[in-house]
Amino acid sequence: MNQPIVSIIVPTYNVERYIEECLDSIIAQTYQNIEVIVIDDGSTDATPYLLKPYESKVKLTLNKLNKGQGAVRNQGIEKASGKYLLFVDSDDWIESDTVKRLIDKLLETQSDLVRFNGQSFFDGGDLFENGAQYDFSKILDPGKIYEGSEKLSANQKAYSASPCLYMVSRALIMNKDIRFPESILHEDEYFTTKVFLASEQMSYLNHAFYHRRYRVASTMTENTPFHKKRSFNSYLEVFKLLEKLYHSDQYDADEKVFLKRQLLSIYNGLQQSSVEPEMKKVLGDLKSVTLMDKIRLSASRTYTKFKS
Repeated sequence: MNQPIVSIIVPTYNVERYIEECLDSIIAQTYQNIEVIVIDDGSTDATPYLLKPYESKVKLTLNKLNKGQGAVRNQGIEKASGKYLLFVDSDDWIESDTVKRLIDKLLETQSDLVRFNGQSFFDGGDLFENGAQYDFSKILDPGKIYEGSEKLSANQKAYSASPCLYMVSRALIMNKDIRFPESILHEDEYFTTKVFLASEQMSYLNHAFYHRRYRVASTMTENTPFHKKRSFNSYLEVFKLLEKLYHSDQYDADEKVFLKRQLLSIYNGLQQSSVEPEMKKVLGDLKSVTLMDKIRLSASRTYTKFKS
């Protein structure tokens, strides 16, 4: 059977407590035809020293300056030579048969994208009680190949921005010039939306191959006023980038419905953000959200609050 190369891209930054577990889980893959691209983003802890013993098994780059995760992931894409790409965050880990089973599914279905589940856990090992957000089995069917509007509808209902929860064809990424926005947070919201739009066939495996760690002071858990402001401004930037796509001529009606859903989801999050009211005034200038959209979002929030 064909054994295509899989490029696994791992950005690292100040993860001295976790990087060995992450890389060991990748190196232990039962599928051998992989290239592991590790790019350290100017770590100030012991991470670069811990990476040195892995140099014979990974393609290691040590950036002198911190560029941010979007820029480093883009750097990894440019270095990759595999037929498929898999992203793994440096404080997480994957099961040993992850790549083998994903490749088998891609070759069986001839799809350019395969999605799968994840399991969240707190630093220390306890499972995160809301980890079911990465279980897509109630929506996605492992026996189907998704295409066209059905693919878009499925991804809308089972949406997750994380690029760590799918394996994708590198040709698709390169041919469609899909890259992460740089110098902002939440860059995966834009990247994954473009991946879901660009893919022609999608398949799914109902298994939690990916184990995502929740830890103090990570991007997912940090809650300082500074972080809230940066998060708000980053989501606003992502909104504007997606808005440009929405108003372009490159997407059909079904694809624009998907894009509009993404815009409204981000807008709703911005409205509910706990930043100062003064910051939210800029939301009034977002022309892609109509008065009817605002009424429907308000009614949806009221219904959700009533149900809870």
